[in-house]
Amino acid sequence: MRVEARTIVRAAAALSIAALVAISVACGGGQSQQQAAPAATAPAPKVLTAAERASWYQDCWAHFNNKAWDPFKACFADTVESDQVDSGQPVAKGIDAMLANTKMITGAFPDMKGTGELILIDGDTIVSVYLLNGTHTGPLAGPGGQSIPATNKSIGYVQAHLAQTDPTGGKVVKEEFYSDSGTMMAQLGLSPAPARPVMTSATAAPRVVVAAGTPAEMSHVEASRVQMAAFNSHDAKSVDAYNAPDAVFHEMAQPKDQTAKESLEGTRDMFKAFPDAKLVPLSIRGVGDYVVAVGRFEGTNKGPMAAMGIKKATGKSVSVRYLDITRWESGKTKEEWLFYDGMAFATQLGLVKKLGQKTDPLTSRGGRVFRPGAAAYSTPTGQLTPVPSRPQ
Repeated sequence: MRVEARTIVRAAAALSIAALVAISVACGGGQSQQQAAPAATAPAPKVLTAAERASWYQDCWAHFNNKAWDPFKACFADTVESDQVDSGQPVAKGIDAMLANTKMITGAFPDMKGTGELILIDGDTIVSVYLLNGTHTGPLAGPGGQSIPATNKSIGYVQAHLAQTDPTGGKVVKEEFYSDSGTMMAQLGLSPAPARPVMTSATAAPRVVVAAGTPAEMSHVEASRVQMAAFNSHDAKSVDAYNAPDAVFHEMAQPKDQTAKESLEGTRDMFKAFPDAKLVPLSIRGVGDYVVAVGRFEGTNKGPMAAMGIKKATGKSVSVRYLDITRWESGKTKEEWLFYDGMAFATQLGLVKKLGQKTDPLTSRGGRVFRPGAAAYSTPTGQLTPVPSRPQ
């Protein structure tokens, strides 16, 4: 039987199409093939409660104390920024830079440990007061890249730590340390300036306070704002009106604390020596009975100030960052802890020609940014005591 060529072509085409359909079905392209299940969604990270954040924070300090670097490193975000405020050192950006800085200080003080005195929790922000103790048995990186050889002396000074975490509360994304480098230098015997003696702690555990957003907390914050406004108006009497008669002021860059009366006298002297003195608040928060204010002190030295060792006006301007913690009772400041770097203050005034260089004890410190005075040594728990430096 005769078959036309066109018929053969049509039959071949039909067979080709059928083959393609069969292959498609076999490979899952048919309607009868079951669709692949979507990939499982990763569970959301756990958000720590305030109590869990306080525990986690203390665990991170324990890792530092034990030099357990892997779990310590896990406390930080990869992009963390770590700032030793006004130390002259650049901000460490990134987790590796942060860890390198940490190991640098522990290389100089291999036995360095931190003891918690106070931990304040406000959402993703943690503010703490820790006492650092250690023995200088290794080279210490000084200003300008200088290396300070081991002195074999002990240090014990208080610092404030401001840590900002991620929303889960389990990673630090930014941190700031506020302490006085002059105190450490004096304790090491590298500066003849007056300074607080080496301190130790009898605190069994830090006091932990969590912000609750109560009317009392907001009232404390508002009172702090009014007091700062009075300072900026150079109204010393109104500043003092918010201080309890038996208030104690701990200015950690100074060798001794001060009473309320001494605070008032120092504030008046400050306004004379720095007629344009002002506080520039950057943040303020209430946590229980405490108020934490972070900001800058700015002013131009236009007159003498005996408490600072300034016999004649320098004409220089200063801008130093500070962290201030006040404890309130019945609408009054009962205690205050002020952290800033006094050596940075003195350097900006031209009182220190070169950081790290031994200078006159009256002019190698920044003086009292807010008030001079004398009293005992203390911290937010009142458990610190001065101890003599370790013998050579």
